[in-house]
Amino acid sequence: MNCYVLDASAFIHGRDARLFTGVLYTTREVVEELKDPRAQAALEVMRVEVVEVDEGKLRELLRRFRELSPADASVLVLALEKGCVLVTDDGRLASAARRLGVRVQGVFYR
Repeated sequence: MNCYVLDASAFIHGRDARLFTGVLYTTREVVEELKDPRAQAALEVMRVEVVEVDEGKLRELLRRFRELSPADASVLVLALEKGCVLVTDDGRLASAARRLGVRVQGVFYR
């Protein structure tokens, strides 16, 4: 079964969740970024599992990729740990993920 780790753009852009067949994850850091009520509701509608990531691994990635926000680094940690596809339209995050061997899929761009 496929799994996907979603960054904030997946919720903010409101892409049809049926495109992601499999288990959906995000992190507490991403949830804290979601201010739009529709984006917040998408968490429940899409049945996204919110996962806590290891703080040590998060700090390590933030040191290595200084251009990433804590929320971006958290979804990268989670994608690495779970072996999931990272769903993002953030170019910096996608670049860092690819450098670490993580598969990336855009919300609007494949």
